[in-house]
Amino acid sequence: MVKLTRRLAVYVGSLFLLIGIYTLAYRWGMATYEGESRTWYQSLEIVVQSMTTTGYGQDAPWETLRMTALVVLIQVTGIAYIVVAIPQFVVPWLETLVEPAPPTEIDHLEDHVIVVGYTNLCDTLVDELEASGTPYVILEGDEDRARTLHEEGFRVLYGDSDSESALEAVGLADALAVVIDATERDTVRTTLTIEARDPEATVLALVADPEDARYFRYAGVDEVLSPRHRLGKALGDRLRDVISPDLETVELGADLDIHEFPVEPGLDLFGEPIAASRRLERTGATVLGAWVRGDFVTTLSEGVTVDENTSVLVAGTDAELEAVAERIGTPGVRYRMSSGPVVVLGGGLVGTTARGTLERDGVDTVSVAPDSGEGIDVVGDSTDEKTLLEAGIDEAETVIVALEADDDAILATLAARAIAPDVEIIAGAVTGASVNAIRTAGADYVLALPNVAGRMLTMRIFEHEVMTLEDRLHLVEVDAPELVGEELSAAEIRRESGCTVVALERRGELETDVDGTAFRGDDRLLVAGTDHQLDRFRERFGDEGQTE
Repeated sequence: MVKLTRRLAVYVGSLFLLIGIYTLAYRWGMATYEGESRTWYQSLEIVVQSMTTTGYGQDAPWETLRMTALVVLIQVTGIAYIVVAIPQFVVPWLETLVEPAPPTEIDHLEDHVIVVGYTNLCDTLVDELEASGTPYVILEGDEDRARTLHEEGFRVLYGDSDSESALEAVGLADALAVVIDATERDTVRTTLTIEARDPEATVLALVADPEDARYFRYAGVDEVLSPRHRLGKALGDRLRDVISPDLETVELGADLDIHEFPVEPGLDLFGEPIAASRRLERTGATVLGAWVRGDFVTTLSEGVTVDENTSVLVAGTDAELEAVAERIGTPGVRYRMSSGPVVVLGGGLVGTTARGTLERDGVDTVSVAPDSGEGIDVVGDSTDEKTLLEAGIDEAETVIVALEADDDAILATLAARAIAPDVEIIAGAVTGASVNAIRTAGADYVLALPNVAGRMLTMRIFEHEVMTLEDRLHLVEVDAPELVGEELSAAEIRRESGCTVVALERRGELETDVDGTAFRGDDRLLVAGTDHQLDRFRERFGDEGQTE
């Protein structure tokens, strides 16, 4: 609006200046070349008539070429000004009359989340807030951006984030948290204003570079979060073992197997709550957990939506896993324990963090980056086949694509898949829009930065618990004397102990459909759970076995 006003002032000023010049020129020309004197207002009238093409009055036609040329120039200039005025001023003015103004006030909210500086990093956060029924409001200081968000259906308030009145309007005092995703200047100014008005408010700030974190903490930010750092850690965590089979008589891969099924757009479960994956158990298989935006979870929540960054870990017989593949719409891949080596493409924050995560877990890595530096093993272009071969990609078990640009990630994935058709490729994406392209290029799993950021914020705001990878799942065979004579209920056992019942072992045979089956004294259960969950199982159902 400011630019439009400035353009209008220049337009009107130049128009009046030109009319004045033409008026003086016409008066002088009539007296000099036509031999007729005209007053200044008579000359002004002729000029305006010519510029607006409404007529020429008593002076037409003119006797001299010079006056005719002057009048023609006046006509052309007038038409040009009219043509310019319509698209530059008339149309925008009409648009302001019909387009909705961004809201400057909202209904009172409580226990809500305030988002300052909404970007695509907050997309997943807003989705999860809506899925859980938690109210939110976006505080946007740009009028056009606020209007666009409002028209797209977001709850938004137009106002400056460092204004006390705007913070009061979005209900700062009653908010769960304030999430700031803005420039360094705006983050600091907004935080200082919040600190002055409500020192008890929880303020979370997203940063691209963790080096800037200290300034935000100085200003009063409660926690500074780096989505790129979290993306790198999530990519590294993705290769760490989440299941430890501690089996005595059951042979994994023969009697029973574990497969991972990524959920892609358009397939069954996509867009539904992660809890809906439990219906896969109608096939007789058992859902052990799921990778959700970089976290492995065993609690399948109604408040978390399945997206392109979700994959489900399922245990079952070959026939049951085939039924799951048919139901979910993707064949899945067999779960395997990580070993290495792993080639990490990218020397930025994401790649460095991924490499560090793996090295701390004892996984051998080869790091590739365009410039030399600490921890870089191969210097070169990650999209170049020669560089990839030098890094040993043809002998690697897994490749992590952690590049700064999605276009480069697509090219690197294509090259890696061409060189090593059987290698596992795990990739990070800067935008959610690139996930499908990178997956189509050959990646087995793609994790997008906005999804990681949204998940990270949700976990911090609501302090959800997730299974840490140090507390992995154990797949064990257990006795359960307290269940003898009772009909089994997998849901009840999960509710009381947290353990997931995978199968019933009876006389050397496995039965995966256990619900309603009477438990006998010589039966054993095959269950999955963390050390803590298995301890609870033993306390409740009397197993005397121990886990490693």
